[in-house]
Amino acid sequence: MHVALDHDGTAVALLGLDGSIRHLNRPMLDLLSASTLADVAAGSPAAGVLRSFLDQLPSDVFRGRHNTWNGHIDHRARSGRQMVLRATVSVDSMTGPGDVALLLHDVTEAQAERSELVRRAARDRLTGLVNRPTVLDRLARTLSSPSDLVGYVAAILVDIDNFAHINEVFGQQVGDQVLVACGRRLVDALRPDDEVARLGGDEFLVVAHGVNDSVAAVELAERAGRALTGRLRVGEVDLDLSVSVGLAVSEHSNDLAPDQVASQLVGNAETASTDAKQNGGGRCSVFTSQMRSTARERAELAVELSRSIAAGALEIEYQPIYSAVSRGAVAAEALVRWNHPTRGGIDPATFIAVAEEAGSIGRLGDLVLDRALADVSGWLRDGRVGHDFVLHVNVSRTQLASPSYVGSVAARLSAHGIEPRRLVLEARETPLLSSQTGVVRTIRALRRLGVRLAIDDFGTGARSLAVLTDVGVDVLKLDGSLALPSGSSLAEIRIVRAVVALAHALDIDVVAERVDGAEQLERLQAAGCDMLQGNLLGVPSQSDDARFHPTALW
Repeated sequence: MHVALDHDGTAVALLGLDGSIRHLNRPMLDLLSASTLADVAAGSPAAGVLRSFLDQLPSDVFRGRHNTWNGHIDHRARSGRQMVLRATVSVDSMTGPGDVALLLHDVTEAQAERSELVRRAARDRLTGLVNRPTVLDRLARTLSSPSDLVGYVAAILVDIDNFAHINEVFGQQVGDQVLVACGRRLVDALRPDDEVARLGGDEFLVVAHGVNDSVAAVELAERAGRALTGRLRVGEVDLDLSVSVGLAVSEHSNDLAPDQVASQLVGNAETASTDAKQNGGGRCSVFTSQMRSTARERAELAVELSRSIAAGALEIEYQPIYSAVSRGAVAAEALVRWNHPTRGGIDPATFIAVAEEAGSIGRLGDLVLDRALADVSGWLRDGRVGHDFVLHVNVSRTQLASPSYVGSVAARLSAHGIEPRRLVLEARETPLLSSQTGVVRTIRALRRLGVRLAIDDFGTGARSLAVLTDVGVDVLKLDGSLALPSGSSLAEIRIVRAVVALAHALDIDVVAERVDGAEQLERLQAAGCDMLQGNLLGVPSQSDDARFHPTALW
């Protein structure tokens, strides 16, 4: 055992409860900067280092008869390097004077990689600013204690005018440089405590705390607008920028949860920004109740969607998921589509959000699950897929919170003769980390039933790692922004490998989404991803047209 631990690099100390040193292996001596056991005599520097290790352990670990403890301790090496050590302590006081076994393993690099992953999950990859999920989460926390607020909270949405034209004329590289420069300008122009986030595309959000009144809020919004207005030189390109700014100020509400208030506040700022853009751009608009026409339009859309759900007028497309080893199709994700009779194809993100707001997401989810299970059942009968083929279906927080959801899933699986293990329900991190008793109960019941759970778009949320450690998902779907797209650096490749290794250590399968390039495909295979999904391999198609054979590039 000692030889194996020495080879592994684990530092081992066997001590008596009276403080006597019984054994130190070579890695432990190296960690203590000692050559022999004699160098760790009482009063020596090495003995002081060993004492610093013991001082970081919980004192009550030594009080029982069979106590163990696992955790992390800090250590500054003689070279000055700051280290993080994973410590395992075992105390046996059943016989004799008692033994203390202390095992230390250097996890500094692993901790650094995990910290970097957490940082990346919270920030926009291009600009380094916090991303939308993070700023909404922080805003919700701020709004959760209105009594602690000093003044008002202002949400300032800054949208670059004609940004699509910049991309079209000068290329995406110049467009990206513009976004980075605009982010820096906003940070430099505003108060130190104001938080600047990139929401996506050409939209930035400024969250300003402690705003005295609406006049002060308008001044801040105009300051943000001035920071991005005028000449901007990017490389050899001179640009003349203007922005549309939307301002919304917090209103105290006891009827909504903090996350809903945060989303509403940002949504109001977005509505005001749209108003500014529709009125010519290059101006600032303050949100008013008159701008709620957009909300009315969404309400009309909700009614039409409800009717389409009742009539079964929505369509399901399937995108195959391939094994990175066998290269065969092992699963497919069901994707709902709505072709509106007058508006044409509606963006799924739009009508799914409308369904959640209108309370019809449950019926929509039932429709998708029922039809998808029926299609898979037909594929099995026809021999189009193997008996281990798996169906992926998205699930919302509303569905997970429903007490009847598990029973509904079980009944549909039984009706279509599909084994529970062949169903994977995909959810974003927010519902999976919900503290709602009903959601937690549903997740546990689904797993007991045999249904597997996947975290969708891993790496875009503020607490992605917590899902892996706290919830116990079965599948991790790596978001396209992390799935090593073209131009990924060596550091980014290492981070993805670390994510895959962490998932595998937790017995979690990894699916890389949005695989669009051959080079990207090779990198993801090399990183150890278990499964791959994207238009390069197979585009979404309806059940009758679904083909589960990869393209020639595969």
